[in-house]
Amino acid sequence: MAKNKSTPLGRYFIIGIGLLVGLGFYIADIIIDVFVFRSGTLREEILDPTNHEIWMRITVLLLAVSFAIYVQLLLKRAKIAEIFLNTVIDNIPNMIFIKDAGELRFIRVNHTGEQLLGLTTQELVGKNDYDFFPKSQAEFFTRMDREVLESGIEADIPEEQIDTSAQGKRWLHTRKVPILDDKGQPTYLLGISEDITESRQAEIDQEKTEIRFQTLFDSAADSIFVIDTEGKILETNRYACEHSGYKKHEIIGQNIKKFFTKESQDTCDCNFPGLREQGYNRADIEFVCKDGRIIQMECNATSVPDESGCLTSFLIIQRDVTDKKQAEEEIQRQQHELAHVMRLSTMGEMASGVAHELNQPLAALISYCGTAAMLVNSLPSPSPQLGEILERAEKQAHRASQIIWHLRDFLSKEDGHKEPVDVDQVIEGVIDFIKPELKNGHVKVEHHSGARGCKIMANKIQIEQVLVNLVMNSLEAIKDSKKTTGNIVIQTQLLPDDSIETTVTDNGPGIDVDMAGTIFNPFQTSKPSGMGMGLSISRSIIETHDGKLWADEQYCDGALFGFNLPVCE
Repeated sequence: MAKNKSTPLGRYFIIGIGLLVGLGFYIADIIIDVFVFRSGTLREEILDPTNHEIWMRITVLLLAVSFAIYVQLLLKRAKIAEIFLNTVIDNIPNMIFIKDAGELRFIRVNHTGEQLLGLTTQELVGKNDYDFFPKSQAEFFTRMDREVLESGIEADIPEEQIDTSAQGKRWLHTRKVPILDDKGQPTYLLGISEDITESRQAEIDQEKTEIRFQTLFDSAADSIFVIDTEGKILETNRYACEHSGYKKHEIIGQNIKKFFTKESQDTCDCNFPGLREQGYNRADIEFVCKDGRIIQMECNATSVPDESGCLTSFLIIQRDVTDKKQAEEEIQRQQHELAHVMRLSTMGEMASGVAHELNQPLAALISYCGTAAMLVNSLPSPSPQLGEILERAEKQAHRASQIIWHLRDFLSKEDGHKEPVDVDQVIEGVIDFIKPELKNGHVKVEHHSGARGCKIMANKIQIEQVLVNLVMNSLEAIKDSKKTTGNIVIQTQLLPDDSIETTVTDNGPGIDVDMAGTIFNPFQTSKPSGMGMGLSISRSIIETHDGKLWADEQYCDGALFGFNLPVCE
């Protein structure tokens, strides 16, 4: 606001007026004495007044001049106070404005308000909000002004938006105070507005940052936990809840170790001190889900210091590696089984040579037994027991030779040749082949023939392989069930469709319910040391012979497997 400089004439103007007023009283007294009281002539009153009249007139003149000087001093002080007040108001960093209580027109705005609004006091004085702001804003400002004036109570508006011509949209924190007269009626409205645009924008930016962070936090494909230095969970993301089955309120506030297995809790006890010292650590842990599932987790932990550098929390990121671990274990298992298959293959390749090497000493043993028997019989009085023993030794040597050659044929790779085969004869050969496995006498194998004389076109060795696999599966199942006695029944029968059905039934524990429907898939097994390939290979063998291998999963008294093969003409 412009300030007017006082001139010497202006400074003494009121004193001059006081002097003129005193002279006026002086002249008025002369005129009253001459024309009213007839105390003398005008010339006598002016040139030769009495002492009383002189002192009275001089006293009035001095009083008038003194009063003028006093008024001048008061006005000067008021001017100084006004300048001081204007200086203070104009230098306050908040906008200050005053409106009249009637039409809410501006009568005073400080320098900060001029800068904020982009308008001078001259442009603002005498006008109201509707002259400068959008209608919606003007209505809001006016409504708040009226509420303050009508209630007579100060109002605090924490946040209001205003459009300014100089700085665009701004956010203000405004206090409005009613100024009342002696009768308690509002005469003015005082407004004090703080520009909070920067802090409000910082809050908006902070809110956006937090929203972006929370979105990233919840969108992460890993389980994330924020824990304090004691392990108490402070925050977790959506993936952790969905993956574990827990609700967020069931996780927050709990110690993170509560969700680990005992072994993983011991691991954390070892790693947390290192985490405090190094600021980072990694561990493989087992996480227990709400439904009891155990998930293998790769856990990476990072310490999070506060502004002063003090350690206040840890950020725990857990990645589910269950499938990865299972895949690694499956690869290791398959490699182990492949090594087993390679050993079997090598054994098959060596079988012919081994059989040849063993049969030579066995042939010699048979020859020696025969020669010894002849020598015994030539004796004058041979012992009957000695001849019987030599005969049994010769029979066992023949049996050992047959078993070795049979094993060589069974392991032979040249198994593509097919010929008419009597299934019942093959079954009897298989029973003889597995007799060593039945030596404890706890399991008996029965053969019920219902298709004797009927033949199939097949590779004998391959059909033997299928039967051996089915019978050995039953035998192992009975042994694992700890039964004192077991029974395996192999039965054949001729069906009306000119096919021979062969079934292997046992009184063991039956088919594992977890393997129902997948028992013929590769690598499916309930045996601790099994490969899970026997039934899969057997099914392939039967299907290449135009037959079908099946299992009766509804059989209640053990296990029942069977295969059908067409009768050859």
